[in-house]
Amino acid sequence: MKTHIAALALSLALATGAAQAAQEIAPRIQSTSISFSGGQTYSNAVLTVSGPHGYSHEESAARGLPIFRLQTAGRLVDGYYQFALIAASDEEVRIESQLDNGRGEAARKTQLVPFSMYGAFRVEKGLIQPVESGDGGADSDG
Repeated sequence: MKTHIAALALSLALATGAAQAAQEIAPRIQSTSISFSGGQTYSNAVLTVSGPHGYSHEESAARGLPIFRLQTAGRLVDGYYQFALIAASDEEVRIESQLDNGRGEAARKTQLVPFSMYGAFRVEKGLIQPVESGDGGADSDG
């Protein structure tokens, strides 16, 4: 189980790194919150956090990027958590499909490019900690 968590954390960290380079969005993991630098022009964003014992929490923002705060997240037990951020960027691309969507003249010719980012963190003694490289959770139970 510990090996699976370490592998998941590493793959999520790598995916986050690739997304940061492409979109110039970076997670800011602080002791009581997770926020993101950049992304002011993004819209319809949803941040989902999942963790031990079936924990799941969702934050959303119509404009900009949402913030995960411990004070509104409910009780978090110590352990490893994952986050997934999805949003619409301000970049538009032409819709290639010629399928009739029933909207006639109101049909859109472009759509916003989707953005996604994944990452991991851990909670220790009630505070958020970044997942360090090589942090495999060897001291955790399970």
